[in-house]
Formats: sequence, C-alpha cells, structure tokens
Amino acid sequence: MNKYNINQDKLVYANKTPDIPYLYQEYQRSTQNGGNSSNIIHNDDIRLARWAGQTDDGKKHSENRPNGDGAFPFEGASDSRCRLVDRTINDTVAMLMTTFDRCKVKVKGTEFNDYDFAGSATILMDWFTQAKMRTELRTEAELLAQYTQQYGWSALQVNWLQEEALRSQTIRIEELAQASQQAMQSNPSSALVGLVPAILDPEQEDYAVSLIQSFLADVKASEVKKAVKSLRETGKAELPQKYVSKNLPVVSALKPYDEISFPPETIDIQNARVIFRRIFMTEVELRSMGEKEGWRQEFIDEAILTAGKASAYNDPNVLPAASLINYQVNRNNHLIEIIYAYSKLLDENNVQSVYCTIFAPVAGSENYASHEMLGYAHNEYPFVIYRRERIRRPIQESRGIPEIAITDQDEIKAQHDSIRDRTAFTTLPPILVKKRLGGMNKVAPGIHLPVTSPDDYKFMPTPTGDATTAFALMERVEVNHAHYFGMYHPNILPAKTQTTQQFIVNGWLDIWGKVYNMTFSMMLQYLDPAEIEQITNTPVPQNLSAISNQYDFQIKYDVRELDTDFVMEKLKAVMQFIVPLDSGGVIDKNKLVRAAIEAVDPDKAKDLILQTSSASQMLYKDIQSDIGLMMLGNEANYVENDPSAPTKLQYLQDIMGKNQKAQQMMQGDQHFRALMENYVKNLQMSVSQQQNKQIGRTGVTPVAEQAGNQMQEQIKQADEQQPEQQPQQ
Repeated sequence: MNKYNINQDKLVYANKTPDIPYLYQEYQRSTQNGGNSSNIIHNDDIRLARWAGQTDDGKKHSENRPNGDGAFPFEGASDSRCRLVDRTINDTVAMLMTTFDRCKVKVKGTEFNDYDFAGSATILMDWFTQAKMRTELRTEAELLAQYTQQYGWSALQVNWLQEEALRSQTIRIEELAQASQQAMQSNPSSALVGLVPAILDPEQEDYAVSLIQSFLADVKASEVKKAVKSLRETGKAELPQKYVSKNLPVVSALKPYDEISFPPETIDIQNARVIFRRIFMTEVELRSMGEKEGWRQEFIDEAILTAGKASAYNDPNVLPAASLINYQVNRNNHLIEIIYAYSKLLDENNVQSVYCTIFAPVAGSENYASHEMLGYAHNEYPFVIYRRERIRRPIQESRGIPEIAITDQDEIKAQHDSIRDRTAFTTLPPILVKKRLGGMNKVAPGIHLPVTSPDDYKFMPTPTGDATTAFALMERVEVNHAHYFGMYHPNILPAKTQTTQQFIVNGWLDIWGKVYNMTFSMMLQYLDPAEIEQITNTPVPQNLSAISNQYDFQIKYDVRELDTDFVMEKLKAVMQFIVPLDSGGVIDKNKLVRAAIEAVDPDKAKDLILQTSSASQMLYKDIQSDIGLMMLGNEANYVENDPSAPTKLQYLQDIMGKNQKAQQMMQGDQHFRALMENYVKNLQMSVSQQQNKQIGRTGVTPVAEQAGNQMQEQIKQADEQQPEQQPQQ
C-alpha cells in the first residue's frame, strides 16, 4: 500500500508536457486561501473611506441605508469621510519616492580583483537607473510603495525583454558592386560575384531574387523582386531589414493576489514551489505574442474564446469615494486572462532550473502556450518581495496600514461627526411647541407666527458639555498615529520620527539592491559586450555572466537629509570646523564638493558634476583656449577668486613649456606679453586669497603659487630681452 503518495507533489521533476489541471488547482489554492481577496477589498474600502449607504453630500439619509434601517441619530446626520489612512499611505509613499530619487547606487566587488570592473558596473547601473529606464522605474517604484503600504506586501518582477522589428533600408547598386569586389578578392567562387550583373540583366531577374533571398530569408520574394527592378532602373531600392528594437530589462510592480500569487505554505519567495503571474491581453497582443514566441496555435484559438472572463479575484474596480459602492464597471470585457506559472524543477540529473508554463485558466482544458526553461543566468525566480513589516516568517504575515489604522480613522470620524451634529443642534436647535397646537407653522427669520400664549413656541436647550473634549481626543489620536507610523508632528521628538523613517527607508532600499543585483546579472547576460563598453567607456572582462554574482549593490540614504536646514548646518560644520583641521590633506576636495552639491540639490548634481578625468580635460582645454585668444591679441576672460586657479597655473606652465610658437611670441610680441602678464596676475590673486591662511599655518608657499611666480619671472625675462624698438622715420 503506497500510503505516502496520496499528496504527491507533481512540481518536482520537469516533464516535456506540463500538468495543466494540477497547475490550475495550485493557482486556486494560491488566490483563494484564507479570504485573500476579501482582505484586499476591505483594505481598499478603509483607505478610500467608502461604506454601504454612503451619499455624496456627506450626510445620512434613510433611503440610502442598507437593510431598510433609518438614519441614526437623525435624518441628515453627519456621515463625513476621514482620510487619515489615505494621507498616511501617501505621505509614506512620498518619503520613499524621494529617497528613491536621491539615493546613489554603488557597486562593490566581493573579492579584491573585482574592484577593477566595479567602477564600470556603477556607470552601467547609473545609465540604466538614471537614463535608459528612469521614467519606467519611477512608475513601478511608486506602484510598489502604494501596494505595500496598503496591502502589507507586494512584489517586483524583473524580466528581460527582447523584441525584433522591421525597418526600411536603402541599398545602392554601387554598394553592391563594392561588396562583390571584396567577395571576389577573398573568395573568387562566391555567389556575390555575379550579383550585380544578374540585377542589371532583366533575363536573370529570378536568379538575382533568389540570390538576395539567400541572404535575406525574412524578406518576401515579391518585395525582393520589386527592389531588384528598382536597382536596375534607378540604382537604388528600399528593403525591409530586421533589427532588435528592444533589448532591455523590464521591472514591474505586482499587486498581491491579483497579479501575483503563490501557495499559502510559501515562506521565502525563492523557495516557493510555484509562483503565478497573471496578466490580461487583448486579442491583438495575444496573437502577436504567440507569433513572436512560437505559442501553440490550438492554445491561441481556445484562449481567444475566453475573452471577458476571469478565473478568480480581479481588481475590484477601485472607484472614487464619491461613487456608490454598488456601481461597478466590468473593465475586462475584451481582455484574455493569461497565467505564467514559474516553478523550480529538477532534470534527470537532479539539477535545478526555473521553468515557465503559460496557460489560460478559464479555458478549463489541458492546452498550454509554452513550457520551457526560463534561462536566466542567476537561476532564480525573477521576483523580489517587499514587505511592510516582518512579524512572522510567512510573506502574508505582513499588515497594511489600513488594517492597523482603521480604529484611529474611525475614532476621528466619530468625533468629527459628533461635533458636526452638535453644531447643527446649536445653530438651529429643535423647536418645542404646545401639544394643543394642531400643526406646526413654518419657522424662519422674519416669519409671523400666530400664538395664543407667549410660550407656544420655544427652542429646545442646546446640548450641554464642552466640544473641546472631542478636539482634544482627535489631537491625541493624531499624535499616537503619527508616533506609530513615523509621521512628522510638532508634539513628537524629531529623533523618534527620524528613527522610524530611517528604518522604513532602509527596508525599502534593500529591496532595490536585490532588484539591481538581478538586473545587473541580466544585463551582463543579454547586452552585447561592445554595447557595455560603449556605455562605460572601459574594456569589459570576459565571461560576464560568470562574474555577475561577484558584485553587491549598496543603496543608502539618510532621511535627515530631507530636512534642508539639517543639510545646511551639516555643510557649515564641515566647512568651518573640519576642513581647517585638514593639515594632512586627507580630505578629497573634489568628493567634498560632489557631496555638498548632491546634499543641497541631487537633481542639479547630475547635471553639474563631471567625472574627475572629464573635469581635468575641460580645464586643460580652457587654458589652451585662453592662450590661443591672447596669441590672437584678445584679452582673456578674468575670473574673480577662481577656486581652480592653482590648477590653471600649473596647466599654464605646462602648456607654455610645450608650445614653441607661444614661447617665440613671448620673446617678440610685447602685446602678447602684456596680456599674459595680466592673465597670470589674475590667477595669482585668486591663489593668494585661498592660500594666505595656509601660508600662515605652515610657513610654506604652495606649489601653485610658485608656478605663478615662475611664469611672472619668465615674462619679466622676456621683457628685458626685448630690444628697444627704433622710432620709424
């Protein structure tokens, strides 16, 4: 009796044909376990402040109440919407996105020999995060932050996208003739030798078409024939050319249980038995994807018939709070649900690899689009999980802000409603009338009311008690709420708020470090080494995929730098107290300037800061340009208190020492000498202003000032050697 095979896992060994019914069963377990969909809808309702019987005017009306219950405590009572949860989520997301924009990505090697390429890796990742995919990354980062703060956790998927397209390319008969000549020199028997004569001879047109098609197999014969005729008649033609239109990583934020799900026993995402990624496609997208990826035609035909249907929980059509909760719009009428199932399976040698199976769950058949190895060099699931908190190991054991702060929001709403209702009673209290009156007359300012005795009408006494109690309670709730979630509040110590915020930011940036590690591995695997070298401007090592795991990505940010006053005080402390103590010259002034600009304005820093080598080259070219202007008789551009004057003087001495023509003009051209003397004096003035303190401390004249003195001495010597000009007769 094989009693141990009752619950045998079918996601262990890879087979040529996947078990689609078993995958669908696991998919249902993943999405429907523990009321996941109802929890998500509940969090949506809390954040958007929506409930049954809600009306647009923020008041309670009996006709809108569920189950026929009357409005309580009275018709038209306050039913305000409190946005505490929504505000807290948005404030937290704003903080996370600010740190995402301002943080710096640094790459560090795990071994000593890795540091040679670490700088190039930093440039490569900076190109990806700040140039190539910046807009897309910011969009997905904001979604990731929103999902996680609202639902407690979410995920990022990191895939590589490769797409090919066709574009028109002009070919000319002379280019083909040149190619034929080169082919003849290297291989006289090459078919290209007879290409041009075949094109020019109408009787050999079919041969020319077949010859061209042997090199361009993707081009239709009719298009090639048209091109051959155009080449013969005009000497040029247009032919479609296949090229790689997209070759880049794609990062996508995924909503829990809607776009990503996994079995409930999953603890670590990288150890999951299976991970499901759900997307919706139009028929055009499905057919195009099927053609490009080689999907099975019977699957495509069957999946198209399921358009408008969904197998499990779907996005609950999040509506503005002003809309009625029972007003839902089906947004998937023409969309087809497709599931990507990722599993780590073993081959016959027990070697583990990630496999991807694509199927349509609504179809209810065993058809599938494809089933193959994923092929990423890092051999991991292409997913990274971001959790708002870690109170237990399972991923789902992470609460969103709505389920934690619901009582705070309800308390503030209750107090707000009570104050509003009290104000209504105070402004226009109920009217007491004599019971003997047959009917109550209309009461309004200036209205005549017939009475038989002075006390026929009387306002009911206003409610007793002090409304400040409600305001005090609301303030207390706000303080406790801000204290818990790390929000700024004048009654909370800044150090406590910063500690909580730094903890949140560290967890956020750690996730992006994992994402960049995965992305970097894919870039080394799929980008051409020549393209990487073009981006980084440095030679790249061999076997790039093998070295992808030898680098760690560190992303850090100090939340105190969100406070501009703190940043300015820190910079003042560095400049006033630390820099003057640098008698040993241990401070890198270039890095100090870089850090100061990045702290004051990170966005401007990207435009202002140059690489050290580029800055030196530009400064050297500026000196060459100034010398050229003076050689033409023009005045140089003078700068007041120039911080780069010491370096300029050294460059000036070096350039003048190498330029014989400038040396000759120094000897023979009095005007050039005068211009050069003013130029050196201007630089020396800047050097003197910067170095006076150092001379006073050390008693040593800096080398830069010595260089200036030497230039002055050369000018003086040239002036003395210049013979006196004889007056013209």
